[in-house]
Amino acid sequence: MASRINEGFNALFENLPRSEKILHLLVLTWVLVQILSSSFMHVHPDTAWSNINMISQVHMYSGLALLPISLIFMTVVIRRRTFADLYPWLYKNFAVIAEDIKTLFTFRLPKARPAGLSATIEGLGLLALLLAIFTGCLWYADAVTGHMSALLLEIHKSSVGLIETYFYAHGLFGLLHLIEWWRSN
Repeated sequence: MASRINEGFNALFENLPRSEKILHLLVLTWVLVQILSSSFMHVHPDTAWSNINMISQVHMYSGLALLPISLIFMTVVIRRRTFADLYPWLYKNFAVIAEDIKTLFTFRLPKARPAGLSATIEGLGLLALLLAIFTGCLWYADAVTGHMSALLLEIHKSSVGLIETYFYAHGLFGLLHLIEWWRSN
C-alpha cells in the first residue's frame, strides 16, 4: 500500500525538476510549521517585546528565514513556467482557464498545462505566500522598533488567511489528483 501511494506521488510530480520537488516539499513543510506555530502565539499590539513567548519567536524568525527560500522557489517556478503561464489573466488570456473550468463541470480534473487553471492557481499561491511573508516581515520590522502596529498585525493575519486557504485547497486538489490516478491505475 505504501509503495502504491509513493508511486502515485511520483506520478503527480513526474514533470517537475528535482530542484523544484525539493523546494516544493521544503516550502510545504515550512508553511505547515508556520500555520501550526501561529496557533500557539499570543502576540497582540500591546504585547511588550520582552513578553513574546518562545513559540512566537520561533514563528517570527522562521518566517523571516522563509523569505529567501520562497523567493528562490518562485524564481525556479517562473523560470520553468514563465510569468504568462502563471498569470495569464494579466495578459487577458482566459481561454485555457475557461476550458479547464468546463472540464471541472464534467466532474473531471483538468490536466496541468500552461496558462491553465492549475498554473493560475499556482501563481496565485505564490503571491499569497509572498504576501504573508512580506507582511510578516513588515510587522516584525515595526515590532522590533517598539511600535507593534495593530494595523500591520491585522494585515499580516488577513494575508495569512489567503495562504492558509491556498494550502488546504492545494492539498485537497493534490489528494483528488492522487485518487484519480489511483482509480485509473
